[in-house]
Amino acid sequence: MIAKRRGVRARLVDEFYTYCAFWIAVSALPVLAVSYIVVRVSKYLWLKLLSSRYPHLEFIWTDTVRTLLDTHRNQGIINVLLSVKGTLDPEQIKNHLTDHVINKRDKNDGLMFPRLRHQLVSRWGNYAWDPSVVFRPENHFIVASAVYRGRQVGEHNIQEYVSDIVSKYFASDQSPWQYIVIPCVSAEPKYYILVRVHHLLLSGKKSLNIGDLLLMEQINPSDRIIVSPTEYTQQSPLTQLSPSPSAIPELWGKVNENLSNAWNEFVSEYDPVESPRALKTLPGAFHVAGLVLIATVSALRELNKKSNGRDTSSEAPVTALTLLAAIQRECNRRNLTIPKIIISPLITADPRKWPGMAIGAIFTSLRQFFVLPLRVRNELIALNELRSCGHARQPDTLTWKYAELAQLCVAAVSEACQGVLEVYRAPARLWTDTIGADDGNRHVLQTVSLCGRKVTAWSRPVPRAGVERAARALDVSSTDIALFAVTEALRAFFDNSQSHSPETVLTTARAAHEDFLYTFAEGHGKSYKKSQTGVHLFRKFIIIIISATRRPPLNIGLPHLGMVCLSLTPGASPRRVSAVVRRACERQRALAAGWAAQARFGALTRAIPSPVARLILNLVSRRYALSYAEIDAPPHTPPRQTLWGQEVDAVVYWRPPQANISMSLTVIQYADTVRLAVMADARLVPSHIIPATRWPTAIEQLVAKIDQEIAKITARAHLAAGTVPQIITPEEVPSTSVESQEDTEDAEDSGDTLRPPPTTAVSPPPMRRRIAN
Repeated sequence: MIAKRRGVRARLVDEFYTYCAFWIAVSALPVLAVSYIVVRVSKYLWLKLLSSRYPHLEFIWTDTVRTLLDTHRNQGIINVLLSVKGTLDPEQIKNHLTDHVINKRDKNDGLMFPRLRHQLVSRWGNYAWDPSVVFRPENHFIVASAVYRGRQVGEHNIQEYVSDIVSKYFASDQSPWQYIVIPCVSAEPKYYILVRVHHLLLSGKKSLNIGDLLLMEQINPSDRIIVSPTEYTQQSPLTQLSPSPSAIPELWGKVNENLSNAWNEFVSEYDPVESPRALKTLPGAFHVAGLVLIATVSALRELNKKSNGRDTSSEAPVTALTLLAAIQRECNRRNLTIPKIIISPLITADPRKWPGMAIGAIFTSLRQFFVLPLRVRNELIALNELRSCGHARQPDTLTWKYAELAQLCVAAVSEACQGVLEVYRAPARLWTDTIGADDGNRHVLQTVSLCGRKVTAWSRPVPRAGVERAARALDVSSTDIALFAVTEALRAFFDNSQSHSPETVLTTARAAHEDFLYTFAEGHGKSYKKSQTGVHLFRKFIIIIISATRRPPLNIGLPHLGMVCLSLTPGASPRRVSAVVRRACERQRALAAGWAAQARFGALTRAIPSPVARLILNLVSRRYALSYAEIDAPPHTPPRQTLWGQEVDAVVYWRPPQANISMSLTVIQYADTVRLAVMADARLVPSHIIPATRWPTAIEQLVAKIDQEIAKITARAHLAAGTVPQIITPEEVPSTSVESQEDTEDAEDSGDTLRPPPTTAVSPPPMRRRIAN
């Protein structure tokens, strides 16, 4: 259906609303700046006071969103379940965990993850680490019982067993993490590993990434399978939330290249170290200024190299005296002394040079007078060629030299204007699409009284090829297919809960790359997460280039991630879900940038007082009671191996819902399968298993329906073409025809393409005419 075009009055009202929202947001910036200073100073003084009161504790200075929402009953505990093929050897797993994580050392021979041995405590509303507790590995590495409620643990009760473990809190007298090995009875050797870790272990100094505890082998980028350009690999819209400027980075590189070339020419002309002929004569004032500039740049470069390669705890920092001493050393290398600097103005103003300079100026002026018309003519011709052909052919013109740079400048200005327009519209869109969104009738996810304990469930795997086949047929992404199945699962959940199905369900949605789970962070877990979430999106959104940190984080080329708010309709079609997701990704770039700023710089938690921020998050999460996340993996990714050489059959990841969020859904792409993980509040038992049960069924029914429709279309196309099958007599049928036909059907039934198996047309027997006697 084509949307009706709005009238002039409606558009004027919309523009006025956008204008007012923008200026309200701009007017709030000074208040936020003052609040930032007050919050930072107050936080610093308060933690200093607590540190003096409890000198044996190490307080956590940085607040995150999860830290604000943490309560004793509702803790942010991240859970990951691995299904491993092979025979269980607990001692082998324990040795790898001890060597790779618990006792792993850094380059200074210190513990890389010391927080795994510390107790997490709270004093006056602030978290702190207590290193004085005795660390016992047996409290964290646990081999679970193979019997659950009188029955052996198997595929029929593993979900209940894992959910029962997840629902239990950590012990308060030990570090908040567990590595649980679960034996399992199955047809082939198999066991499970459940990793539970508090979110504070993944942030701050000496932090780890969740991949450090999973103990899975790393995949080199060169070993990844490169997808051919002709293959259908539409990316998730949740990973493309920020516009990627192309002209601005290209212009920046071009300017850097030109400046670098100009600087190299300047150095080769005036630097005696590079060109000994530069000081064959006494330098003038301009030559001396150039030498001082070159000496200053060389001194800064040397100090920067020493600063990056030194140990900051053992050497003194760089001061102004250190910089002056370095500049003096560089000047001495170039034989630039005080007498030369004093007499340099006299050499520049030497009267003996004046006649030659005057004659040269007169000759140059006369030459330019006669050459100028020819140059103007060539410039006009070059401009005409640029307008008609797109490039200039006159190599001796300014147009030929700077045309590309000028075009890049125009394109960069256009991108900058688009960015400014996006910033101008951001406050109105942010309010309209998030706070002002209509949540319809209140449903059970919003009204349930939360107890804080979590229960889990997960779906059976769905072939990834079928999901991508359905996405290709409907011209949507695999994310849209997964969200369509989520809407069907929510409708079944509301029906099972004996509550009225709402018209819309407000949902927060985000995506992450699979390396977010599996990569070893090497003690920089928080920096790794910042580099893979916030910093890339924040750079793209404000369209500026930010210098990298002193210690560069890991880089795996992650796409532009963020978070958006969706208004999902239970039972909506895939194309309608795709339209909702596309519209949200186009309009909520400000929300994605704000989320990135919080992930990278802590913008919300540092600029707003903690009670106010906690109140805002609780109010917003009451409306957005459902959280959706997606773990994306490249196509044709092989199953991963553990560090001890066994294949990981499946991975299930749960994001803990906090504040007033009652259910968290996570779609995990692993190898050639996709599955849904559900984590909900314990008050939703037993209805929390309905989404995990309904989700794969909805996808399989959609894929089957699409295959049937394509088969009908293909059959109609064959009939419309009027193709008459060849008549084959029994004598002409080879003996291997049945086998070849089966092979052909197997090839055509493969899931690599969308083409359905062709219908077999059987020809009628030939008509024989009677010859009249």
